[in-house]
Amino acid sequence: MRHQTRAFRAAVLFILLLIPPAAEAAAPDNNVEWNGISHVWWQDRRPLCPRANESFAVRIQAYRDDLTGARVHLDDGGSNSWITAAVAGQRGAYDIWQATIPATSADTISYWIELTDGTDTDYLSVSGVLDSSPADGGWTVDFVTLEHAPVGATLCTGGAVFRVWAPGATQCYVRGDFNGWDLSTPMTRVGEHFIAFASGASAGDEYKYYFNPGAIWKADARSRAFNAADNGNSIIEDPFGYTWTVDDFETPPKDQMIVYQLHVGEFAGRNDPFGSAPHPSRYIDVAARVSHLVELGVNAVMLNPVTEFPGDLSAGYNPVTAWAPEWAYGTPDELKYMVDVLHQNGIAVILDIVWNHFSFNDNYLWYYDGTQIYFDDPAVDTPWGSQADFDREPVREYYLDSALGWLEEYHIDGFRMDATGYMTLQTGGWSLMQQMNDEIDRRFAGAVVIAEQLPDDSWVTRPTSLGGAGFDVQYFDWFTDTIRAAIFDAATGDPSMGSIRDIIYGAGTYLSGASVLNYFELHDEAWPSSGGQRAVKTIDTTYPHDDVYARGRTTLAEGLVALAPGVPAVLMGTEWLEDADFGTDLENRIDWAKKTNYDEIFAYYVDLFALRIDAAFRAGASCDVRHVNEGGNVIAFRRWSAESDFVVIANFSNTDYSGYRIGLPEDVNWREVLNSRSPIYGGSGPVNSGTLVPEQFAYDGYAVSLVMGLPAMGLVVLQAGTSQTGDEPPLPRADALEPNYPNPFNPSTTIAFSVAAPGRVTLRVYDVSGRLVRTLLDGTMPAGRHEARWDGRTDRGAAAASGVYFCRLATPLSTKTQRIVLLR
Repeated sequence: MRHQTRAFRAAVLFILLLIPPAAEAAAPDNNVEWNGISHVWWQDRRPLCPRANESFAVRIQAYRDDLTGARVHLDDGGSNSWITAAVAGQRGAYDIWQATIPATSADTISYWIELTDGTDTDYLSVSGVLDSSPADGGWTVDFVTLEHAPVGATLCTGGAVFRVWAPGATQCYVRGDFNGWDLSTPMTRVGEHFIAFASGASAGDEYKYYFNPGAIWKADARSRAFNAADNGNSIIEDPFGYTWTVDDFETPPKDQMIVYQLHVGEFAGRNDPFGSAPHPSRYIDVAARVSHLVELGVNAVMLNPVTEFPGDLSAGYNPVTAWAPEWAYGTPDELKYMVDVLHQNGIAVILDIVWNHFSFNDNYLWYYDGTQIYFDDPAVDTPWGSQADFDREPVREYYLDSALGWLEEYHIDGFRMDATGYMTLQTGGWSLMQQMNDEIDRRFAGAVVIAEQLPDDSWVTRPTSLGGAGFDVQYFDWFTDTIRAAIFDAATGDPSMGSIRDIIYGAGTYLSGASVLNYFELHDEAWPSSGGQRAVKTIDTTYPHDDVYARGRTTLAEGLVALAPGVPAVLMGTEWLEDADFGTDLENRIDWAKKTNYDEIFAYYVDLFALRIDAAFRAGASCDVRHVNEGGNVIAFRRWSAESDFVVIANFSNTDYSGYRIGLPEDVNWREVLNSRSPIYGGSGPVNSGTLVPEQFAYDGYAVSLVMGLPAMGLVVLQAGTSQTGDEPPLPRADALEPNYPNPFNPSTTIAFSVAAPGRVTLRVYDVSGRLVRTLLDGTMPAGRHEARWDGRTDRGAAAASGVYFCRLATPLSTKTQRIVLLR
């Protein structure tokens, strides 16, 4: 059994290439898909802030292959003209169209966009997507006032343009390295903003705004970086200065995600085989340990908040900005490097965002310009700090633009929003969440947005079109409370199997399947500040908290999290029986020595997550609970897809059962593919080896059943084979292309695949532009499981360059594609 599951240890990088449902309709079909069209003015010009009448590019985003043409209508005040756009690149499910606006002598120009799909022509302007030519005048570029500049500091030709929202101030200066911190750069009021161009300002320069009356020094509300060691000065950043190695990462679909919650500052450095790391550890330290995440088999990292907070040690839930990454963890480019490395290894990055409050300390937005513009007066308070004024449009834009900035500039793949229940203290909180999710759905269709909604509320994951908040996934509080109660009751009480059955099925539409995040223990449950501690310490109160009960009950619970319907999530360190509670002090770092000391526990999680990638265990795949034994504290349920069929059995009792009967849905041979109490995982069994042949004995509503061994505190998974006899591997029910191993690789990798019917089979490698790189197989193959090897060379024998490639399997029945990464 061990060799059958461990052979899939690298298969956890499986990523199905996602085309969002809305994008599937995109084609030259005489219908412009409005929900894929966007032009974010402060992100979609190059340069971002054109000045001195220079030429600039305008970008438009549309679903791939949806448009047959696009033009930009230009009005320079004296004449009108059309500028033809062309596809300049792709991102995810989108084409990026671009038109170049020529240099002009006009002080002010405006533009709007025409979109064509065959016979259908629509228009995009400041009013949105329209059926007819817009009457709103379009977007304006004013080379005199520079009011088209994004809010914040924007590098441009010859320097930088600064724009700050400060309706309560009468004077404002920008003071920084570029002008000796003097008053030589006054800013001009334009509406509620002040704007100035600073010649010679460059990336890395520090600055602040200086408001009168009051001689108030303030960091930029939209700083992309801070120098916290020097009065919290803002730092000018080039948002597009980092050179990405993976610019086309496809986020795993939410129903295939395995989420790993990671705190950057506490991840590295304790008994660490990768080498020393400072405390707190940094973005580059996480990147250096990506091989551990690959080996473990997770495909999404959910970061605790990394926006700037007071001091250097924090869980991140006391933010002072929604824009800049925490300086103690590294620079913005180092954060981008971490994201890039994770993407190279097939791992998505989900950022925890805290919009519901600001920190009690160092809240520099408080009376920002001398008046209270970012917060209500009197304040609307949460248990953790004051809430910003969500009913005021520039404040809403502050948050909404920050979300787009993380997705656009940092290539973040989604968000976890903290304490969404507190977002509704003001009337504007609910609509703000709706607007955020709508904008993300329009522009980043593959992004996954998770709500920490406590208690459960189906309206949070209900689509905005139906009045919901529009989140993709929400924390499943009922699941967590129920499974924790059952695990802890198993010590002295009688856990309810009926309650476990209920949470497996979920709570109905928008609170089940791929709409819920299942977990046994994340940071709050393991955090003394929230009244928690690691579960192993609750179960085994004596150091080192690793007795048979701590091992058995935690692996049982986490096994159910992984294999029940829902999106599974696990806290860092769980994979090696970590007993260090979540926190921010030196002793809260996870202990890398445990990866060796509890290698059998780590092996269990590797095999568990490798099993989780099967289509039968996707978040919304079919599930049927037939076996609920309250007296014996055992529950069993079926998970299946068109390709495979499994039965998961969980024994919450402290009793080993030697002749336990389970009904089976198919009259075929079965095999045990996972047993959490197997000796290979440090348990004592019993295990069920070899071919398991069911009896013609009706049970659990099925025609056949099996008598088997069932370990105490154990999770056992059976997989259906075929009607053949003996121990030969069953013939596959469907074609399959497994993740290659290793991945990333250098110099060679093995690619395993299954063919359901004999016939001609081709296995080819393509680069990201679709060019054929190598033909690995082209010939007749029998049905069964096969392997091929790629040595990283082209058909001509040359060494292929580092990068992302696609392996494509074609059989008489289907075509399968798998992403692979070569790193020289």
